[in-house]
Amino acid sequence: MKRFLLFFLFLPLGAQAQLPEVLPLDSILARVERVHPRLRQYEAQAKAADAYAAGARVWMAPKVGAGPFMVPYSANRRGEDMGMQSGGSVMVMAEQGLPNRARQRANESYLRSQASVDRETRAYTRNQLRADVKQNYYDWLMLQKKLHVLEKTERLMEFALRSIELRYKYGGEKLSDAYRAQAALQLHHVEEMELEGQLKERRANLNTLLVRDPQTLFDIDTTYHLRALDRSLDTTELAEARSDVRALDQSLVRNQLQQQLERTAARPEFAVQAQHMQGLGSMPNQYTVLGTMSVPFVPWASRQYKANVAGMQLEAQALREQRADLLNQAAGKVEALNARRRAQYEQVLLYQQSVLPAVLKSYRATLLAYEQNTETFSAVLQAWETLRNTRLAAVDQEQQLLQLQVEFEREQEQ
Repeated sequence: MKRFLLFFLFLPLGAQAQLPEVLPLDSILARVERVHPRLRQYEAQAKAADAYAAGARVWMAPKVGAGPFMVPYSANRRGEDMGMQSGGSVMVMAEQGLPNRARQRANESYLRSQASVDRETRAYTRNQLRADVKQNYYDWLMLQKKLHVLEKTERLMEFALRSIELRYKYGGEKLSDAYRAQAALQLHHVEEMELEGQLKERRANLNTLLVRDPQTLFDIDTTYHLRALDRSLDTTELAEARSDVRALDQSLVRNQLQQQLERTAARPEFAVQAQHMQGLGSMPNQYTVLGTMSVPFVPWASRQYKANVAGMQLEAQALREQRADLLNQAAGKVEALNARRRAQYEQVLLYQQSVLPAVLKSYRATLLAYEQNTETFSAVLQAWETLRNTRLAAVDQEQQLLQLQVEFEREQEQ
């Protein structure tokens, strides 16, 4: 008996421990930014670019060599000392290229510029993932709200069914009306099942964004608020806010640094070479010290880097045109979204303040008339369906407003 009582005492604690966690929107967004592999990929690429740049100022590896020097092909057939008869030397040489500091600095800046491009690309991907999270989160909220609407309207129909059954019992109602009411209630349940399936789909989508098992159970915070309508950002503000525009800006900077690096090819490169010849036989020891310089600015050698610089300048022009087109498209889309948001916001207010109260009053009046035997059940059923559909339409209007809000925030990168 004591064990039985202890089991029931600890049962609520176990049930509470198994409740799924509740994740607010901010928590999901923070987790996605921390664990999503696409964001970690770009961060790793940026660190790789920094690592490559760290080795941009190293000296070139020296060259060493050894071998016979000026030894004739004739052989000493009588076994005499070859060095005494024909001469020659054994040469040891070393060569070291001198780094071009201007070229190294340009190369380092060019390599580091790739990290900036990767980080802006990461910011763009982060913005897209945030929008996906918000879209699935708000859809889940609206699906829950629709299920709540269906639950409320189901109770109204159950009340009407009890009234029909009571009237039929005393011969005051047709059996067909009861069947019609039951059929409407079953269709109502079918709609609930469909919404629950969509809700599970949104949960799986969010689990995928959180990089975990799609079947992991969790709930979301049902408190939310519709944001007040914001003004549209102008072109200058959009250029500062949007990471894809900033990525193009960094690509332009990278292009300019690449041009600077290519122009350093016109500068000569220097090297120092030392040779020591150890004489064989009667040959004296000798040495050579040479300083070498490349001559890249001669016409037949300068064509390549000049052509490369010209091509890079055309690529920069293409990037500028792409940036202008992107800003133009973004500014137009933001303004269009804001106009749609204003209109949608007015529709949501109209449903909440006028349409829903009127439809609810109509249903109550019809139900009261039916109870007073001055209205048919068909009118009650029609009024019930109108009330249910209007409540669902009001949630749809709110869902569309949230979708426009997500798109607006995506375009303005908020």
